[in-house]
Amino acid sequence: MNSILERFPIFLCITSWLFLFSCNRQNETTDDYSKMVEKAVAFNGKQEYDSAFFYFNKAKLVCKPNETERKIYTLFLMAEIQQIQNDFSGSEETVTEAIKLDAKTMYLPNLYNQLGIAYIELHDPTNAISYYKKASSLTSDELYQLILKNNIAVVYAENNQFQKAIAILEPLLPNPLLKDNPLEKARVLNNLGYAYFRKNSANGISELDQAFQIRQQKEAHYDIISSCFYLYEFHRNKDKNLAQKYAYMSYQKATMNNSVNDRLKALKYLIDVSDSNQSKIYALKHIQLSDSIGMVRQKFKNQFSKIKYDSRLAIEESEKQKKEKIVALIIAGFILAIGLVVLFYIRRKNQQKIKAVTYETETRISKRLHDELANDVYNAITYAETQDLNDEYKKENLLESLDQIYSRTRNISKENSTVATGVAFEDQLKEMLSSYNSTKTNVIINNLPTVDWSKIKKEPKIAIYRVLQELLVNMKKHSESSHVLIRFENQKKTLHIKYSDNGKGCSDLLKNKKGLQNAENRILAINGTLTFETETGKGFKVEMIVPN
Repeated sequence: MNSILERFPIFLCITSWLFLFSCNRQNETTDDYSKMVEKAVAFNGKQEYDSAFFYFNKAKLVCKPNETERKIYTLFLMAEIQQIQNDFSGSEETVTEAIKLDAKTMYLPNLYNQLGIAYIELHDPTNAISYYKKASSLTSDELYQLILKNNIAVVYAENNQFQKAIAILEPLLPNPLLKDNPLEKARVLNNLGYAYFRKNSANGISELDQAFQIRQQKEAHYDIISSCFYLYEFHRNKDKNLAQKYAYMSYQKATMNNSVNDRLKALKYLIDVSDSNQSKIYALKHIQLSDSIGMVRQKFKNQFSKIKYDSRLAIEESEKQKKEKIVALIIAGFILAIGLVVLFYIRRKNQQKIKAVTYETETRISKRLHDELANDVYNAITYAETQDLNDEYKKENLLESLDQIYSRTRNISKENSTVATGVAFEDQLKEMLSSYNSTKTNVIINNLPTVDWSKIKKEPKIAIYRVLQELLVNMKKHSESSHVLIRFENQKKTLHIKYSDNGKGCSDLLKNKKGLQNAENRILAINGTLTFETETGKGFKVEMIVPN
């Protein structure tokens, strides 16, 4: 999958246009809001995204209650930064916050476009297409509509619906707007050529070559990455030298543009078409880059949340100091002192709990990395050093081993990733539960759509998600179940979740399984209850009761 900025070109150009429009419309370029926005845009242009996010957030917080459009504008740009840093769940929450401020805002087409981008990256093509169509219906700009149609076609192509993609892209080529926008024409040609090729492996090269030539002439280095990927796929089974050329060019351009996802993809292609020595070098680079990228992205996500929180507290405290009189400040100081004592007490208790959970989580992840990956990586390196990789059979063995290591790394990352607690929670929960389906185990989910998740707070959602995940991990590792049933039942003030499987069961299960003790602690922390019922040879049952 290519980088966001290349696949969705409207993403870049809107920022500058919206900023100029906002400044002209307000005609107040010297106030605090505009100064902060100008700083944020400058940092954004230098790719200093944490500082840009900080000043966009400050600009939003200084807005007056009636300055809704200004708030929405800053939220739009904050969501854009989150998408650049691959925080798609956070971006979705930020866009949703903007739409809640005013469902008829002039920025609505752009916000819908952002939701489309977020949902395709969150593997929800149905919602992605829906929001692209909504965005298209709300704008009269023909070029913008053309770009959105191109985006929809990309979604279809990425989901192997190539005829649908072709049906959208073919009518776009004669559009006279493309003559004045050659890079947009290149994107249409590139996507159309790829759809032709995937539908019939002998077709599409003419369109792919045209797109590549336009992008080279315009020195569109970011867009060239996409062309190289598609040309690599086309030539991979036809001309190995050409395939290697395009794989290496994509790696160079991705490195130049600091596009980590594209570098990983290019390295995977280079491993596939290089000789044994180079393949080993590229494989090690791929492993190193994969290991580091997860930590970097999580750091950005945490930083964005902290900026929002810290900035809000700072603005509120500043306003309080301006408005309150000396007597009120003395009273506030007294109350604050009491509050700090209570807060310190509560915080200290919470920190102890957090440290315990963090230690357990880190220990579990560390053990999985050692047990499941470290030895395999070492074995792969040893194999590469000791075997003749000119032998196709041994080379294929190495590549298969590296692919398995990569897949398992992604699985560990996914199991410990951030839980989206906004509107995407139900879809993410369903996706997680369904991922434990296999040829050996059938996971049945009942009544999930009947739950009104908007009435359930963030902490219970996270607890439900993690407990069900731990139950299924335990099932997969230990129970040898062929059927699992998870049933959701709404009652007056509680949500009941019943889990049962037909595994081997164990009367001493809780004594031996740390994960289930963690599950019980999570539910107790949100004032819920968790009941286990198990007996050797008679399966395993759990009832979870969570307050709404």
